[in-house]
Amino acid sequence: MSENRHVSNIFYRQTVVRRMPMRIRIIILMLYFSVLVLTFLGAFSNFLMLIPTLGTLFLAWYLKGTASISYEYQLDGYDFKIRRLSGMRQKPVDVLFASLDLRRVIIIGDQDGDAIFEAEAMFQAAPKHRRVTYYTSAQNPDKPSIVLYAHGYGPEEGYIVRVYLQPSNQLLSCLRKLCPGKVHSSVDAI
Repeated sequence: MSENRHVSNIFYRQTVVRRMPMRIRIIILMLYFSVLVLTFLGAFSNFLMLIPTLGTLFLAWYLKGTASISYEYQLDGYDFKIRRLSGMRQKPVDVLFASLDLRRVIIIGDQDGDAIFEAEAMFQAAPKHRRVTYYTSAQNPDKPSIVLYAHGYGPEEGYIVRVYLQPSNQLLSCLRKLCPGKVHSSVDAI
C-alpha cells in the first residue's frame, strides 16, 4: 500500500529543446547576411532601403522564433503528458502534444535495442489508422533517445502509441519505478 502511495506521488518535469534543422539554420543565416548587404547598400543609397532591411531582419527574427521547438515532459504519478512549446517568446504556443497512462506501457527501451524488437513488430503489424508516433526527442544524432510503446487511452483508445523520448537519468529512474520490468535502457542519459 505504501509502495503504491509512493509511486503515485512521483512528479517530474523535463524540457527537451529540439535541434533546429540545418536548412532552417542556413535560411536564417542567409537572411541575416541579406540584412548586412541591404544595410551596406542603404548607407550609400536613399532612405527607402531601410524598408527591405527592416523587413528582412523581422523575417529572420520571426523564422528563428517559430522554428524553435521544445517539448516539456510532465510526469505526475502514472499520468505522462508531453507539451509542445513553440512560437515567439512574446507569444508562445503551448499545446498538449501527447498524453499517456503509464499503466498501459508495453515496453520502454533503447531506440536501436533488441528489447523493443517484439513491440516494434506489433506496432508495424497494426493497421496504419490504429497506430500513432510522436517524435519528442531532441532529434539530434549525438544525443541518444529511447522509445516508449504503449496502448493508447482517451482519444487514442485502441491505438498503439510509439513515443521517441530524450531521456535523463531522473526520467529513467521515475519510469523504472512506475513501470517495473518494462524499462530496458542502457542509454547513458544527460
